[in-house]
Amino acid sequence: MDDPLADELRNHWMDTKLGRAFALLIIANEHASMGRPERAVAIWQQLISEGGTAGDNARVDHADFLFEAGRESEARSELDAVMTNGRIYNSAWCFAAEMLERRGELDEALFWYEIAAGEMTADDVTSTYRVRDLVSGRRRVKWKLGLPLDGIDLLGEQGDDEALDREADLHELLRLPKVCAGRIEAWDLSEFDDSVRWRTYFIGGSADRYCRMVEAELRAHGARATIATWTYNGLLDCLRDVRIKHDDLPDGRRVQWPPPRNQPCWCGSGVKYKKCCGGPLPAAEPMPAGPQLNRYGGAHGG
Repeated sequence: MDDPLADELRNHWMDTKLGRAFALLIIANEHASMGRPERAVAIWQQLISEGGTAGDNARVDHADFLFEAGRESEARSELDAVMTNGRIYNSAWCFAAEMLERRGELDEALFWYEIAAGEMTADDVTSTYRVRDLVSGRRRVKWKLGLPLDGIDLLGEQGDDEALDREADLHELLRLPKVCAGRIEAWDLSEFDDSVRWRTYFIGGSADRYCRMVEAELRAHGARATIATWTYNGLLDCLRDVRIKHDDLPDGRRVQWPPPRNQPCWCGSGVKYKKCCGGPLPAAEPMPAGPQLNRYGGAHGG
C-alpha cells in the first residue's frame, strides 16, 4: 500500500532510526513553526486516521497548535479523544499533561497526571522512562500547587528541567525574601564570603545590604515572624533530594523576629539587635539581578 505521506519523508532528511511516525511528527512541527500550517495539519490528520499511539501524539501536537491559534474548543476536543482511548501510559498522555502545565493550567495538568498515576505501583514507576516522566510531572505540579507528596511522587527521578526550575525558584526565594504565612526565608549571614567568587555571584557580596532588606520586609509585615536561614550546603541538599520541601529546612537556623532590643540580633552578627538590624534603616538599595539559568545549567549574561 502506498504511503500517503511518502513525499514528506523523502523531502526531509531524517535519521532512519527514528521510525516513520516519529519522523513525521517532527516534520509536522517543523511545518507549523515555519508558517506552513496546512502541511502540518495534513500530517497530523493522516496519523490520527491511522490510529494507535502515533495518532494520539498527533492529536496532542494538533491541540497545541490549536491552542496557539486561539481555537480552544477544537484543542479540547483533541485532548478529550486522547483521554478517552484508554492508553494512559503512552507518551501522548505525558505530552498532554506537560503541555497543559506549560500553559499554566496546573489543575488540569494534575488531573491528567493523577489519572495516570492512580493505579501505579513502585514496580510500574521503574518500568519505562515515560512512566517515570509522568510521576516526576505529577510531583512537579504538586510542588507548584503547594500540595503534599505521596509515596509514588517520591519514586520518580528528578529530571534536568525540574532540577533547574527548583534551583531558579530557590534562588529567587532567597534573593528577594518575602514574608509568607508568618515566615521568611533568607541566607544565613555566614554565607556571605567575598573570597568565594561563586558564592558572591549567587548570594551577593554585601551582607549588610541583604540583612537591611530582610529587616525592611519584616517591618513592613508588621507582625511577629519566623526567620528561617539557609546555608548553601542546605540549598544543595534540597536540590539533590526531591523529598525535601522548602518547609523542611535541611540546614541553617530558625529565629523569631523581632528579638528583644538588648538581645543578639537575628542576623547572627553577635551585636545587640538595637545596635544592628534593629536600628534606623538607611534608604533602600536595589538588589542586583540574580543569575538567569538556562536549561543546560549555565547562566545567561553576566
